[in-house]
Amino acid sequence: MLTKNKICILFVFLLLSQSLLAGSFKTGNKERKKSNSEAFTEQVYKRFEKFQEMMADEMYVEARAGLNQLLERRLNSFEVAMVNQYIGWIDANEGKYVDAAKKFKIAIDSDALVNQAHFGMMIRMAQMYMSGEKYQETLDILQEYYDGVLEIEDKTFAFEANVYVQMKNYKAAIPILIKAIGLSEEPQEKWNYLLYTLYKQESKYREAAKVMETLISINPDKKDYWKNLSADYFNLKEDKKSLAVLVLANEGGLFDDEKETVRLWQMYSFLDIPYKAGTVLEKGLRDGVIKPTFKRWEDLGKTWYTAAEMDNALIAYGEASKLASDGKIDFYRALIYFDREEWQKTKTALVSSLEKGGLQEHDEGKAWMLLGMAESELNNITGAIAALKKAAKSPKSRKSAYQWIEHLQATVKQKRRIAETEKANALERAANAIDN
Repeated sequence: MLTKNKICILFVFLLLSQSLLAGSFKTGNKERKKSNSEAFTEQVYKRFEKFQEMMADEMYVEARAGLNQLLERRLNSFEVAMVNQYIGWIDANEGKYVDAAKKFKIAIDSDALVNQAHFGMMIRMAQMYMSGEKYQETLDILQEYYDGVLEIEDKTFAFEANVYVQMKNYKAAIPILIKAIGLSEEPQEKWNYLLYTLYKQESKYREAAKVMETLISINPDKKDYWKNLSADYFNLKEDKKSLAVLVLANEGGLFDDEKETVRLWQMYSFLDIPYKAGTVLEKGLRDGVIKPTFKRWEDLGKTWYTAAEMDNALIAYGEASKLASDGKIDFYRALIYFDREEWQKTKTALVSSLEKGGLQEHDEGKAWMLLGMAESELNNITGAIAALKKAAKSPKSRKSAYQWIEHLQATVKQKRRIAETEKANALERAANAIDN
């Protein structure tokens, strides 16, 4: 939802900003002619000038009193318009926006001002109604303005769009704001951002993404725009585009904090590009952009494992192991070493894992099982059988453990028989040699 604070910021911009190159819409209306050509009489002007000076000195109470006194005199229509206009400015300065609008209306209804002042007063009247949260009255005076003026500036349409925003009529605001943007002769970043917000509010995500592309072309150094566009494409299920936006922003040097780098790693991982994911995460850790926590080193290890980069996975898991509070990471390391038939390293990792503890029952059983097998490969049959007996305590490992124990015991017996046979044969050969 649009927050009140955001709306106020947008309103101030639309109300006060002046484009250096403002575009305008030709209405085709006939030019207004003021009904008379009156001006200040000399006596009234001298008094009016004095009240102007008071206002410049912020003596509003005194200026108001004097201007009200002037209204009691017999004034021509131009003088009535000017006096009411200035009283309206005092009301506006005091936050009495609706009262100010009413004074401005008197000035307009006098029909004594030149065109520029007449129509300018109508815009100011609309602004006062807007500030006083009289939104329908604001629209009514704008329509009157549109019906009389020869040209409508882009910023006036933007102002009207914002009136609809205040009324939460976002659907009505969108085409008017598009018209304002289309008329402008220079890029309008804030108007486009308002349009983007309105599209999101109306759940028009594809249109919002298009506007965000425009915003990036206007201000390519604003990384929030790149992040928003990536999120928009992701929500539209255009995952490759979402990733491409993040990659471009990263290559442009815009991403320099942990959250952004992690997001890029996550997108590579999500799209099953593990090597790129690992490269991003590792660089972030090595460069100090990402805090080297246990979780991040574990994430890197898993990413490299998925990419079949086992050397890198072992390095990452090794860093995670230093920070680990249990033996799970060392168990992962042992699995890799086991697959590589690096038996001593397998044994070392498994011993560390079991000493740290914290393994699930089935993993603990498997760890003892693997340790027994590694000890067997290292010709430590006694150690192997001891480990396998512990593996047999786990239901999932019990059958395999006993089979291995039987195999090792049979192997030991076989080796013993072979040794005894070889010994007997050696003795027999020695005896035969003596007889001969």
